[in-house]
Amino acid sequence: MKKFLYLTLIVLLAACNTERPQQPSATGRAGELLVVMNNRQYEGPAGEVIREVFQAQVPMVLTYEPMFDLVQIQEESFVKMFETHRHIFLAEISDTLAKANLEISKNTWSNPQVVIRVQAPNDSIFRRVMEANAQTFIDHYLEAERARIINAYNRTPNHEARTTVREMFGYEMAIPEGFFIAKKGDDFIWIRRTGTREDLDMSVLIATLEYKDPAIDFMHDVIRMRRDSITHLYVPGQLEGSYMTTYPELTPEYREVNFNGYYAMEARSLWRVEGDFMGGPFINYTLVDEAKGRLVILDGFVYAPDFKKRDYLRQVEAMIYSLKFPEKEKQETPAE
Repeated sequence: MKKFLYLTLIVLLAACNTERPQQPSATGRAGELLVVMNNRQYEGPAGEVIREVFQAQVPMVLTYEPMFDLVQIQEESFVKMFETHRHIFLAEISDTLAKANLEISKNTWSNPQVVIRVQAPNDSIFRRVMEANAQTFIDHYLEAERARIINAYNRTPNHEARTTVREMFGYEMAIPEGFFIAKKGDDFIWIRRTGTREDLDMSVLIATLEYKDPAIDFMHDVIRMRRDSITHLYVPGQLEGSYMTTYPELTPEYREVNFNGYYAMEARSLWRVEGDFMGGPFINYTLVDEAKGRLVILDGFVYAPDFKKRDYLRQVEAMIYSLKFPEKEKQETPAE
């Protein structure tokens, strides 16, 4: 099994370098994944594991929302009009295949696009490939999803907000019209977008602190307490004396991630307002700006009680991922 997974990873990394310039813009709705496989297999065990992986619950959203909305077509229906779809998953299961094969390519027919092809001799091996690479598949598709959003943000820039971030921190960030600077503090900024109704709010927080000790600064409990101290100070609720905090009865989900080539700790959980009846999901990243010797905290949260949260959360996540450290070369990312 270990040898099998090692070979799969080699194919994966090699395929990721496949890029073709000057492609048309990718098509497809936000969060939509095109699955190309025959109907019989899609309705059987292979289709079941595809749904388990790609329609898993979005983390830290209370009502069910799938990671992706699946659209399935048969291989003979996969004609040119479908090739520009942003997320494509090609599945082939046949006993004529001697072994499993995995390919991941970027921008094959459009840009930004991710095409994943999984071939397997039977359903059992297909499931093994899917389960072993589930998070990798999801991460690649979400990367293309973020690229789409960032491209849209860059077409309608909020120059004033971008200039403020650049002057305060020295960073570049894709902030579109509709967002505004809600609050500034010592090494802190709150970028916010509110809807025409009071029940829609998307926000991104940027804060920097002295970088002291990686053994402490990246501890899960420290990350949580640090976030709570920042939101307590800068993010009030609507009622006097109220403030944002992490939902106390829920343990955040943490994982190490590659943040644009930098090592980062990701945290996902729910927030609520102490002293008020408000709450929603958030995503938080902790990383190091070594050129300035400081810890960078990036946080995005959504308040949308009457709406689905997935796409709003991905919009603030895309803004976070658009951040660039122009004055420093990317540090080497630890092997996973």
